Amino acid sequence: MTPVSEKWHQRCALPRVLSIAVSFLNFGLSPTAARADAMAVTEEVCVTDGTYPMFGGGTTDFSRDKTCFSRPATDTYPWEKKSRGATKGAPDPFNGSRVVRYDYHDALIHCTKRDMRLPTVDELRALFAFANTGSDTGDANQVAIVAPKNDARYSDGLYGWGGGSPYWSRTFAGKGFHKAVNLGNGPVSTIHDSHQNYVSCIR
Repeated sequence: MTPVSEKWHQRCALPRVLSIAVSFLNFGLSPTAARADAMAVTEEVCVTDGTYPMFGGGTTDFSRDKTCFSRPATDTYPWEKKSRGATKGAPDPFNGSRVVRYDYHDALIHCTKRDMRLPTVDELRALFAFANTGSDTGDANQVAIVAPKNDARYSDGLYGWGGGSPYWSRTFAGKGFHKAVNLGNGPVSTIHDSHQNYVSCIR
């Protein structure tokens, strides 16, 4: 087994996880609410250095010891309360949370105010590969980032960030456009800056 393959096998131990347990009383709950009783959401995922395969071909190299991604916000920060570029969306189809969506301008501000930055498209693709690749055969779970662990609907869920929207990158794609990545299945799209998407900041 190669050093890179070993890192993929260790992916569940390598991310720095700060899990928030979601607890409910089981009686009187709907099936959806009862299912949430066993779920936890990972606040941060850290990708270690290595070469990560990209679904669709190619690789991305990480040379730093650790690159950490934050989960998308589920509530606006005080400075965003009056912003039209930051709004809560409908309940996410994977985790049920109302994740905050940002236009590109407000996405930049959101990360900067937190002393972080928007990731590049290759960094987001590496995150997807890191989280979903469980063996050196290249098989992918696909929903490891977006679906919660212990959700019977998604046996391969791990982090529970939500996948109802692509995630902004800071990669330029022409005047008024930037790249975004669907962390539920990996494809990259070009989206107008006025559109609102999920945001994961990087440090």
